[in-house]
Amino acid sequence: MKLRAQITIDIMARDFRDAADHQARVETLMQMIRSEYEQAGLEFRERRDRPPRRPPNGVSPPRLHYTGRLHEYDQ
Repeated sequence: MKLRAQITIDIMARDFRDAADHQARVETLMQMIRSEYEQAGLEFRERRDRPPRRPPNGVSPPRLHYTGRLHEYDQ
């Protein structure tokens, strides 16, 4: 049986120096984890906020056709 344990930590950093400090602390924690689980991996990356999928009023804008101007047909 194969298992995967995943730990997620979302960190807010003020700047690149602050981000580097957080990364160093997480890498120190990973050393302790690797002493028990040597195959453990660490992925450290920047996350950007995504714009909301729907407008706040809940009304979706009309769909746009990306292949050109097409006619809407009744079904």
